[in-house]
Amino acid sequence: MQCDKARPLLDAYVDAELPAAERAALREHLALCAQCGPETAALERLRDEIRRAAPSYRAPPALRAQIRADLRREAAGGPTIARGGLGRLAYAASLLVAVAVGSGGTWLISSERQQNLAADELIDSHLRSLLADHLTDVRSSDKHTVKPWFAGRTDLSPPGVDLEAQGFALVGGRLDLIDGEPVPALVYRAGKHVINVFVLPARRGALGASVTRRGYRLHHWTIGDLGYWAVSDASPAEFGKFERAFRRAAGG
Repeated sequence: MQCDKARPLLDAYVDAELPAAERAALREHLALCAQCGPETAALERLRDEIRRAAPSYRAPPALRAQIRADLRREAAGGPTIARGGLGRLAYAASLLVAVAVGSGGTWLISSERQQNLAADELIDSHLRSLLADHLTDVRSSDKHTVKPWFAGRTDLSPPGVDLEAQGFALVGGRLDLIDGEPVPALVYRAGKHVINVFVLPARRGALGASVTRRGYRLHHWTIGDLGYWAVSDASPAEFGKFERAFRRAAGG
């Protein structure tokens, strides 16, 4: 099986929806392919994070009816609601958001509390990347390899920033789950310290430029329509140097 045939099947493979013979053929391809294998692993992690992190709500009758109608149209080969990037998993995540907001539940919280929760979630994601041996989905020091890897996997396009000359080696990148959405994370090393740079849409009223939580520092800045959240336990001086170098290189 070749990549052009394997890629359209990845969502169904992760959802265990492929026939046994087709699943076996795809599994053989994934075991050998340096592109499709990591992409499938990222989809599986995203699926697992959604299951762990997303609150559980019973969908309203109208929404359940719409989902059933979409599934029937899909089974019949008819048009369905457009789904970008990550296919079924992204669609499932968007439905979870819709149900949560429509329910008037706990996601409708104050802006300040949302920002505090976001800070904690970013630190938790940073720690998971260190403890679970999931620092990167694409491991490369070449920005021309890391940046294109995110294309089609997320709506956000992180810049390719090479800071080797400034003492910050690019390790690679990965997809992470923040507030129920897949977001890019760029990974750098500053000596023995790891710096994760999460790329999210720029938001008004975001936390200040520097926040310290649980022994970790978060630096936040905005360039254009993208917001950057860098997390590390590097020293304040080293972290500040990294932020200045990144902003200059990214045009901010």
